[in-house]
Amino acid sequence: MRKTITRTALITLGITLIMAIAVFGIVSFCFPYVMMNFTASLGMKNLSGDYAYQEFERSGDVNCLVRSFVIAAEKEKDRIADDRFTILYGEDESEARDKFNEYCDSYEIDTSDEANVEISMRSYLLGLASRVKYRLARTSDDKKKEVCEFAIGATEQSFPQGNPVVYLAIEAVEKNDDAFCKLLLEEIEKYDFEQNAYYHNIIKLLEGV
Repeated sequence: MRKTITRTALITLGITLIMAIAVFGIVSFCFPYVMMNFTASLGMKNLSGDYAYQEFERSGDVNCLVRSFVIAAEKEKDRIADDRFTILYGEDESEARDKFNEYCDSYEIDTSDEANVEISMRSYLLGLASRVKYRLARTSDDKKKEVCEFAIGATEQSFPQGNPVVYLAIEAVEKNDDAFCKLLLEEIEKYDFEQNAYYHNIIKLLEGV
């Protein structure tokens, strides 16, 4: 009798586990948006970012693509982040670029907790992308120059605070990458940026390294 009860309990437990796994799989496949929020609430940011990307693939929601890129960039999953940014940013005059610009324009000002400064959403995303591209390019001199050109080209002539050049410079300084700091300094000085306080601070920072 006891063996029968134990066997029945084990079978019931097994069926329950199988059903739970099946439900989890179905929800993950059919409702990635739900799983994106659920995993985020549990502090599982990497997984939440992956579900955000799945939701973008399912629905084309740019918000989800941005979220997936930001999480990958912040977690330094650089190749994944760079791939997602390429899709997000698109080519010049492409539909993707138009959507990117529309998305950024919908945010007037965003506050970066990391830098504790007010920056535009465009500068924030392009700054993160500059950091990702720098980390991927550290073994290639040609790629390093491309990264400098990308960040400089994405920075407004007025040189506002929290711009992509600032993001890139801080990343290189934190890595104590003196060769790259010298290259970035040389490239910056080729451009006619407004020489305001933010500009001079970054120049001093790079010269210090």
